[in-house]
Amino acid sequence: MRQDQFLLYDHKKQISLKAERAAFYLQGQIIEAFSEKNEVYYLIFYKYHFLTAVKTTKLRRHSYIEHAFKKGIVFESPHPLIKILLSSNQPCQCISFKQLLKKLERQYTPQEKSFILTFFESLIPKRDLFNEIKSVYYEYRRNGDYFSGYQMIRLIMEFAPKTSLAVSHSNDMIFSKYAWQYSEKPEKLFAKDPIFAEKTLYSQREDEVCFQQLIDRLEKESRWMDLIALSIQKLIASPSPDCYAHLLRLLAQHTEIDSLHIQESLSFQLPAFLPLQKDLLEKYIQNHAADKVFKLMKTNAFQLDDSQIYAVGEMLEEWEPDTQPVQPELLYPLIKRYISRFPEKADKLLKKFVISLLNTHELPYIQNWLKPLKDKNKKLAIVEKIDMMQKLYEDPDDMQQLGELYFELSQLDKAVECFSWEMELKPADPRPLQWLAKTYHEKGMDYESDAYRQLCIQLQKRA
Repeated sequence: MRQDQFLLYDHKKQISLKAERAAFYLQGQIIEAFSEKNEVYYLIFYKYHFLTAVKTTKLRRHSYIEHAFKKGIVFESPHPLIKILLSSNQPCQCISFKQLLKKLERQYTPQEKSFILTFFESLIPKRDLFNEIKSVYYEYRRNGDYFSGYQMIRLIMEFAPKTSLAVSHSNDMIFSKYAWQYSEKPEKLFAKDPIFAEKTLYSQREDEVCFQQLIDRLEKESRWMDLIALSIQKLIASPSPDCYAHLLRLLAQHTEIDSLHIQESLSFQLPAFLPLQKDLLEKYIQNHAADKVFKLMKTNAFQLDDSQIYAVGEMLEEWEPDTQPVQPELLYPLIKRYISRFPEKADKLLKKFVISLLNTHELPYIQNWLKPLKDKNKKLAIVEKIDMMQKLYEDPDDMQQLGELYFELSQLDKAVECFSWEMELKPADPRPLQWLAKTYHEKGMDYESDAYRQLCIQLQKRA
């Protein structure tokens, strides 16, 4: 099963889903997933705890889920945070609305329960959700807890602002002092109303003071995934060494998360942010991920130290181009740096890659590919050999020598063509026959090899 695929259980029914994206918004997390029939499911989490999943065909405008994907921090799947959300909540089991209510009443405060219910607009009939929130409000009023009652009125004003309850009770004189506090001294209510506090700080997180206060609250609640999400968002918005260092510290504290995946996804969004690109290069070198080193070096003008250049060179020497093909233009900047620093390695290394290139490219292309190296490195044997081969290719009178050079570079089919041409041009010369026998033997074609060997013997006898 792929990383972004998982199973959802609806009673005894097993549903295979593919995660599409996830939104981190306030205390909630929403995963959007698709079934094999292309049905849309939304998995609802509260502070990383799975609540339930619901299939839907459309979202209400201005619903929590719509806000989450517009105003929240969204990650496309596959992503380490999505993976951890799912893996830490297995098995994901759908439950009914009645079961959900019991779960919320058992695990959360009435305020939290009411807030969580607003997540389900678009998924559960709004009237049912409203009635549950309304009952919590009246329970507070009956108990004389007017501050908590006003908290519920504020929630209802956001969730169902046109209801008579929202319109009439929001202006109730009994709530006037609380309304003034929320309006004029909101920060003084942060301790008493954590949901309001987080909503306020989150909406103003571009302000550095508010951002730090939000971070402090999340740290106290150990909500490390939100901390990472916010740090990623801030780094993308304003790349800086300090912000990047903060993200790295968070990732280092949580080894269960694939930090390399996060850095790689960030590198596409921040291609010019060198601290990140350099870290990736170092990791790729350590992991001997040669193809990734090639691509990164092509897009960035890194200054490598000697140890890095040597490590890159070792990768090049270990690289098997026939089984691990790579674009020639990706190779060039690495080879250039390596042989400039270690010229004694040049011929052997270049020969390996030239042999591979000859399988797919003609001599003029390879000659042009080698030209910058020729200009900076005197008397590279492989460069001189390719130049010689191009001259011979343009002169059909010496196909024998060209064939021998192709043979030396393991281009056996091209060598056969040259020796066959030479044999027709010089039927009395035994050398083309000798080399054809040798080349077919090298190709594992012993019948043809023996035939040319016999022809050579007969020719020499006649001579």
